[in-house]
Amino acid sequence: MKQQQMNKNNMQKLRRTLGLFSLVILAASAQAQSMKVETVKMNFESDSKPGTEDYLMKLDEDVELIEAAAQHPKTANDPKMWYYKGLTYLTIYLNGSDAQKAKYPDALETATTCFFKSIDTDVKDKYTADAKRSLLNCAIGHYNNGVAYYRDKEYKKAIKSYQTVLDIIPLDANGDLKRNNIVSETLMQYMSYAAEADENYTLAKSLLQKLIDKNFADPAIYVEMVRIYLLEKDTANALKYVAIGREMFESNTTLIDVELDLYLKQGRSEELLKKLDDAIVKDPENKIYYFARGVTNMKLNKPNKAEVDYKKVIELDPSFADAYYNLGVVYVDQTKLLIEESNNTTDYKKQKEYDVKIDDWYKKAAAQFEEALALGEYSNAEKLELATTLKKIYGRLMQNDKTFESKYNSTKALIATLE
Repeated sequence: MKQQQMNKNNMQKLRRTLGLFSLVILAASAQAQSMKVETVKMNFESDSKPGTEDYLMKLDEDVELIEAAAQHPKTANDPKMWYYKGLTYLTIYLNGSDAQKAKYPDALETATTCFFKSIDTDVKDKYTADAKRSLLNCAIGHYNNGVAYYRDKEYKKAIKSYQTVLDIIPLDANGDLKRNNIVSETLMQYMSYAAEADENYTLAKSLLQKLIDKNFADPAIYVEMVRIYLLEKDTANALKYVAIGREMFESNTTLIDVELDLYLKQGRSEELLKKLDDAIVKDPENKIYYFARGVTNMKLNKPNKAEVDYKKVIELDPSFADAYYNLGVVYVDQTKLLIEESNNTTDYKKQKEYDVKIDDWYKKAAAQFEEALALGEYSNAEKLELATTLKKIYGRLMQNDKTFESKYNSTKALIATLE
């Protein structure tokens, strides 16, 4: 009996010893995983230069160590581990070798996920600030990827990339992304283009409506909304949004054109003209109504009436650049029939008469384009297009009038600065 009691006591001691031993093993294993994360941290703090053999070897080592730590239950939910895993894959995306980038094609997506998980698990806020800063680098990468995907017609991937950037933007407390021209409204607009191209019209309309609700100051969002409704054969909503857009951007020529096209397709062009006539009667000093009617008359091939409207706009507002530009277009259009008639005659005398008439119209057009170029707040691309048109006109005119040679040369010099 005594012997049995001794055996029992010995078994209990053995179990306690084995239990303690197991705890020691588990503690040692957990410590080993923490040391792996710490080694990755030390590698990032070393003075290895990007692109060197030592740098790339350490990066391979970091992947092996951090993936082992990510699989272990003691470090799988550690914010430090998630942060350094994110940093490892972000480094591969930014500075890895071609072989490493090929081996981990989703490195940027992995890094983004890891930084978010680091923030979510970091109850003591030890790594959150660094994770947020790293996510800004991820955002720039996703933005660039979105642009590339859209260009390559991989629209679903473009949408996903832009959405990831949108998810990161709220973490940008200092506005660093905004300083890089990455803002929510632009991303939503780009997403809508990708969604429309992917024929996901529900998503595209939802994004455009959000921009409209935010009073986003770009008439293109109304043009896109109208286009989508026309693709869906919903003319009523197309007319509704072109009306909203025209109210917001009264003088935008694209929206005026879209509105006119809608009325033309419905055989209602005269109705649109009457609407503009009535508006002018009620408010005869409103330059926008004359401008819109001028555009409409141009589209309806009524150049004389368009000329009267544009001149009235200029009378009301001598700084209205687009009125000068459109008036110049009216004059250029007058040369087309004359040029055709000149080309079809073999009578030298008549050709000369045609040339004089053509040059007169070009002189009138050039005078208007000059005003538009001087007054208009155009982009460099728009200025380049206008200056190129002027250069062609001057090139023709100076053949018979050398006074236009200096204008030709100055415009040529301007083009060189815009190209």
